[in-house]
Amino acid sequence: MALDKSEAIVLKAYNWSESSRTVVFFSKEFGKIALFDKGGRSIKSKRGRIMPFASLELTFYNSEKESTGYISDIEIQEIFTFEKDGTLGRLAYASAAAELLKMLLSEEEPHRQLFTYYINYLQYINSVNKQFIPALFIAFFLRLLSQLGYHPSIKYCITCNKEISLHNSKPILFGADAGGSVCDTCQKPGEYYISLSPEMFKIFASLQTASLQDAAVVPIGLTQVTLLQEALTRFISSQTQLDCRLKSLAFIEKLKNSNNK
Repeated sequence: MALDKSEAIVLKAYNWSESSRTVVFFSKEFGKIALFDKGGRSIKSKRGRIMPFASLELTFYNSEKESTGYISDIEIQEIFTFEKDGTLGRLAYASAAAELLKMLLSEEEPHRQLFTYYINYLQYINSVNKQFIPALFIAFFLRLLSQLGYHPSIKYCITCNKEISLHNSKPILFGADAGGSVCDTCQKPGEYYISLSPEMFKIFASLQTASLQDAAVVPIGLTQVTLLQEALTRFISSQTQLDCRLKSLAFIEKLKNSNNK
């Protein structure tokens, strides 16, 4: 077995016994990898702790004969505690990003820039005012889609390629199943569209190319972010044929519903 090392972060862990588990990592050098953590759950383990939402230096044995390698050692580099105001929301949006990565990344395909972007995303989620966290998530979602080759057409009609005016006075329709925004001329009866107010559409369009720094000053309400999240999850589901609904954001949906009562 070859011994490899990479900066990594946990996406998901599956417990197999009282002492062992399989851990799915997003690593900088090897992409998404699943490794067997033999004895890692035991309190007697001398190996470094595997923590969610922490940048880790991961050392592991990569087996060519078996489908899963083995964790050798862990060193914690940076922990994201999400202790500021709005901890539950921070955890929800951090978990949603991890859920998307686990769902959409191919096995053992490096995405070094995306890895760095994800670490930066967690740093912002950990530190910014809670009102800006939803915009950070939408910006992350859009960048992830772009990095993986999926490009929802927001500023241009998906059918005729006509530019959608940012000065519309009426709602703009986003056809997630079709692949993007649809102008008035190309709208089809019976098709499902998500209606975005002119203000929400401007934010959506701007976040497609926004840096995390830019997104970290954009306030979006729960109702608005739910619409944008629906637009993107439905879009990527239609592109990949996967069920891309995010379980991590169920808490946010419950909070929105309680606020509307």
